[in-house]
Amino acid sequence: MRCKIAFMAARFFIFLLIWLLFTAFLTFMGYGLFPGASIFTIGVIACLISWVIAFIFTVLKSVTKGEIDTQKLKSGDPDYAAYPGDVANHSIGNEDYGGKLHFFPESLVFHPLSKDDIKLKDWILPYTEIADVRQGPAVNKIIIESKDGTADIFAVHNKDKWIRQIKSKANIKTNPVPAP
Repeated sequence: MRCKIAFMAARFFIFLLIWLLFTAFLTFMGYGLFPGASIFTIGVIACLISWVIAFIFTVLKSVTKGEIDTQKLKSGDPDYAAYPGDVANHSIGNEDYGGKLHFFPESLVFHPLSKDDIKLKDWILPYTEIADVRQGPAVNKIIIESKDGTADIFAVHNKDKWIRQIKSKANIKTNPVPAP
């Protein structure tokens, strides 16, 4: 943690140094090009231009070095839009909660859209913990059984596609249906 804070502080001081150097250079150049203008006006314009240049330089340098995690938002939450998924309802008891079911690299994640219920968090199930996936009690519902014995019910569009994809990610063998 200390290393991360020190790294962020170092990057901030580099930004300030670039900003101050560009401000001084642009002020000097502006006063040389426009000797009749007010030094205050030249300084303010130079400060604004140099801030934009320093910001772009430090952000581009960080992105090219791979220091900015493109899969995370500033809040630390995953960038759900970066992972494939679709709308779904998660049945918990007698309640259905709307949200999106996503295929993350290592796990299946249901992200509820309700901001009103603070108790409701992301439902996360690693693919290695999925025991089985099958059609649920209704036409559009699927049941995801985990290895610890719990079963979660989701209402989804294209349930056959979801069952196939989840089984594929969890490496669950599909038993062929015997012909009558």
